[in-house]
Amino acid sequence: MTPIIDAVKANALGFYDDVQTNLTEKGKNVDELRVRVIAFRDFAADGDAALQESPFFALPGDREDFSQFVDGLIAEGGGDSPESGLEAVALAVNSPWTTRGDRRRQVIVVWTDQPAHALDASLVPPDLRDRVPTDFSALTDLWEDAQGPLGASSKRLILFAPDGPGWSDISGVWENVVHHPSQAGGGLSDVDYGTIVDSIGNSV
Repeated sequence: MTPIIDAVKANALGFYDDVQTNLTEKGKNVDELRVRVIAFRDFAADGDAALQESPFFALPGDREDFSQFVDGLIAEGGGDSPESGLEAVALAVNSPWTTRGDRRRQVIVVWTDQPAHALDASLVPPDLRDRVPTDFSALTDLWEDAQGPLGASSKRLILFAPDGPGWSDISGVWENVVHHPSQAGGGLSDVDYGTIVDSIGNSV
């Protein structure tokens, strides 16, 4: 996980400018950019310490708070792969998204080089269980629910994750998903970050 955290830290301060530059190059504009971070490890190995969640940061106004949160992330813990990525996706879907604007986009980006555990309610801390479905079918229902947290036409999921259980299940079944396969255990690179920014720009 260390290379991923290091890459996020390196790009946090410039993220807003990078996204705005990409949008400008595409002839697009957004009135409001809100960013939330969910860093995950492995509930089986780390218990409550497996997850760190931020509030939404409104950029560029909250740029320093966003960077401070990211700088505080520590890549430690976790067992051997896989990790608790599906739980993180569930928490992202259940975020307090804005409902303003007919042309809003709600974009979730997953950036990992590890496969995902199957959902297991017994491993999820009690305070998170009301936001994490008990199995993949229920997670799929949450994603597809037209009356759920995400708008049917506004939601996007961009995966930078290995092929295999969990991630390939999502990309093979869910709508509005783009999957860029990463090398399992191989970390991520500046190329991945650039593609993330470009994918966000394309989703708007």
